[in-house]
Amino acid sequence: MGFLQRFFYGRNGPDQLSMALLIASFAATLLGRIAFQNFFGIFASALLMFGFFRMISRNVARRRQENAWFLEKTKRFRRVGGAGHSAHAGTRSPKPPRVKKDPNYRYFKCPQCKQNLRAPRGRGKLRITCSKCGQVFEKVV
Repeated sequence: MGFLQRFFYGRNGPDQLSMALLIASFAATLLGRIAFQNFFGIFASALLMFGFFRMISRNVARRRQENAWFLEKTKRFRRVGGAGHSAHAGTRSPKPPRVKKDPNYRYFKCPQCKQNLRAPRGRGKLRITCSKCGQVFEKVV
């Protein structure tokens, strides 16, 4: 494991453009198999080699420029609100959904400001201070 870590230290690694090249290579391979054309196999091999070249390249600045260009050209095809994207600039991302049957915590709302709070289960009667408004109240958890 140490050999791989040392080998990949300071290298570009996979990014969006490299992954798109690998997926395009796979699609070209399938198309070549269906159409029985040698050209698609050669094209798929070239895409695959370029994708792997980008991943092991030590010229990280150049690879980042290429990836930024790719992201700029494909931004209209990507979903808004996907991983790493925000639908509205400056807004907070939605909270992750809480598990209703969480065995470790009990969820409740502050009686004054309605802030969602949680406390560890099985602790008995707790004195809780709301982190938003400072209201102090007691709950059995």
